[in-house]
Amino acid sequence: MDSGAAPVEKKRGCRRKSRFGCRNCKLRKLKCDETRPHCVRCRTYGVLCNFEFNVPDLRPLSEERVKQEIVWRSGLSSPRSTISNAIWADDGSTFFMLDLQDQERFNRFRYRTLYSLGGSAMVDIYENHMLDVCFTCPFLMHGTLAVTAVHDRYLGVTPTRRRSLREAYHWSQCTILFNKWLNQPIKEEHKDPLWATAGTLGILTFSSINACFPEEAWPLGALDSSDLEWLRLGSGKMALWNLVNPLRPESVFRIMSETFAHMRRLLPTKGTDGISVELVRLCGLEESSTQENNPYFTVAHGISRLLEMPKGEASQGKVMMVWSHMHNEFRTCLENKDPVALLLLCLWYTRARESKWWIDFRARYELPAICTYLQRYHKDNSAIQALIPRHETTVLV
Repeated sequence: MDSGAAPVEKKRGCRRKSRFGCRNCKLRKLKCDETRPHCVRCRTYGVLCNFEFNVPDLRPLSEERVKQEIVWRSGLSSPRSTISNAIWADDGSTFFMLDLQDQERFNRFRYRTLYSLGGSAMVDIYENHMLDVCFTCPFLMHGTLAVTAVHDRYLGVTPTRRRSLREAYHWSQCTILFNKWLNQPIKEEHKDPLWATAGTLGILTFSSINACFPEEAWPLGALDSSDLEWLRLGSGKMALWNLVNPLRPESVFRIMSETFAHMRRLLPTKGTDGISVELVRLCGLEESSTQENNPYFTVAHGISRLLEMPKGEASQGKVMMVWSHMHNEFRTCLENKDPVALLLLCLWYTRARESKWWIDFRARYELPAICTYLQRYHKDNSAIQALIPRHETTVLV
């Protein structure tokens, strides 16, 4: 027995794991060869070796290359402070340093979220202009990071459905700095960054919904003034349009003129042409109806044209065109939970959610909430009940 036990004890005493190896190998429970600065196992696995504490665990080598490129693009090829490889957004009066989480968030914006914001024109604008501008306009950088954080939540990258403290911080700073720049003379070089930031604030406001379940969402949940805050963006953005004019000859956004044209497309000013018989009856429309004498007139026209499009082909411009007309009397109707206005909003959601993820983010909760509200409190209105999209209804208790 004793003679047989010795080899076993000797085998157990052999060092299988490196005592001074990198953390990646320790996490993967592998023996590290301790080759510095990059061990063989990390190079093979495709991660940045982390003998030093300032390197995150299991960081892909591709992300490190992106980080180095960001440093180069932002003109920070040499350290600005005692912090090694610090990355800053700085406009001369306001600045902040991107920590590792924000650097990785910026990477996700560039290689993922950016492609969800618009078509190839939007990608070109950011690749050729706005990505660099983020480092000289902190308000745009804050907005970019906040939008990416929301996109993370939408995709389930982050475990919580609620807004994180970091996301709230970037949104808050973006809003504060944005308003600061609007309250002073606007120089030519700031017009495009301000317009881009207005777009990020629109996404943030639209996707900001204080609900994790449809029962918590408006109009079922407790009244929250922020629930319809996204409706107020239309008039504000049109005021900014007059200040910065994204179609001016010097603007990098002029290549998106076709999208802007759809958003500013004029709808009929009178009558019921193009509107279904069911909606005409529901909205009380007549040949003499106009937006001045019927609060549903313009929205009904826009939604009818949107519903005519094949499923999945609703463009952002056409979707936002309808949204831009949800103001004045129509917005008041929604605030009062008018059933006809609620149904029109419901029908818009069914097609608008196909176009952009931030609309779908809100529609996930608000659309079934609206449907359930109409079924629960207006069940005797046969015209309303006939038009409720049944496949969007969630049974709530």
